[in-house]
Amino acid sequence: MKKYLIYMLAFVSIILASCDDKEDYEQINSQVVDAAGEWWIKFSTTDYETGYLKVLTFNTADDIATEMWIWDKGNWKGIKFKCPVNVANLTFGGSGLTNLNTDVSVEVLNGKIEKGAGLSTSGVVTDKISFEIKFSNEPGVVYQAVGTRKTGFVEDEH
Repeated sequence: MKKYLIYMLAFVSIILASCDDKEDYEQINSQVVDAAGEWWIKFSTTDYETGYLKVLTFNTADDIATEMWIWDKGNWKGIKFKCPVNVANLTFGGSGLTNLNTDVSVEVLNGKIEKGAGLSTSGVVTDKISFEIKFSNEPGVVYQAVGTRKTGFVEDEH
């Protein structure tokens, strides 16, 4: 019996010793968290339109509130560039932006994100993104980009 008591005390000691106090989890958001996300966007001109394409917006390595990446993951024209952003009013745009994937410069005009103004394919209310984009190798062509934030629902995946 004494042997079992020793085993039991050893077991309880191990269990109690392994129960360390954990620090409370503190989520740290990037400086552009309100503008960052995965988006389903259609690009169009008067005689051209893509289907929905996944585009990402996210913080730069410097994590400053005045700049974000816009990246199409190779789904459209291979765009990946840093774009000036105003997180307070959720607008973005700039000219002479360097596209990392090509030697073509990019101009973004009238970029805005509207909270709760989008409607996903399945009818879920989500955020809306819209902007105009021009490329230095296509003079006079302005693409309209309009889309919604990814909802996470399978029926909204394109």
